[in-house]
Amino acid sequence: MKVMKLYGIGSVVVTGTNRGIGLELVKYFSAQDKDTKVIACSRRLSPELESVVKSNDNVSHVELEVTSIDSVQKAFHSVSNIVGDHGVNLLINNAAVKPSNDVGTFICPEKDLDNSFHINVTGTHTVTRIFYPLIKMAAAANPNLPVCCARGAIFNISSGLSSIANTSDSSAVGYRVSKAALNMLTKCTAADVVKDNVVCVAVKPGWVRTSMGGEEAPLSITECVADIAGMIENCSLHHNGLLISKDMTVISY
Repeated sequence: MKVMKLYGIGSVVVTGTNRGIGLELVKYFSAQDKDTKVIACSRRLSPELESVVKSNDNVSHVELEVTSIDSVQKAFHSVSNIVGDHGVNLLINNAAVKPSNDVGTFICPEKDLDNSFHINVTGTHTVTRIFYPLIKMAAAANPNLPVCCARGAIFNISSGLSSIANTSDSSAVGYRVSKAALNMLTKCTAADVVKDNVVCVAVKPGWVRTSMGGEEAPLSITECVADIAGMIENCSLHHNGLLISKDMTVISY
């Protein structure tokens, strides 16, 4: 990554890393610069993630359940011990859920809608709120850098399905509604962090062949992560609070 090569990046924290996009992000960042501390957060250590941790000295696993404040606070202390006074340069909120029977407004059960909000919105808020002192610390420690991922940035993995302007059907209603709320959370967070020279951005990763996206999805996980890396690479103060996709295209909320 250009930013990483130009400035270096001290640390990256990724949530939801047991599989899919989160796991691939850990692999990607760990391979870019062995001086970068990559912290993979998940509820449990999957065999795939365990293999990555064992084969890369710069990767650490921290147990984190985004719906538990106690778990997030414990994870904060673990991450603090790893990064020290350098703080966290980049937080990627990737942990999410998409209900399997989420197929329409009058079919989606309330419990599935509640769970989608609890994980996709409240969970992201909890992680960001508790981890923010480390991000603010990193930004303050690098006053000569431009506002970018090498200084202090929060990336929330959203979805093209989150766009109210582009919605024409009710498929995945619980997922859509929760991701639309995540966009608003991103916008509000962006308004609060900009004074600290930190950016907060929502990202559309595309339709990806994962357990969530399904086998019919056009993008491989590798292609998706390459696209996300490009967005991280090119993100600046100009993108604060926006929903962006490949090639830095801005998606209407």
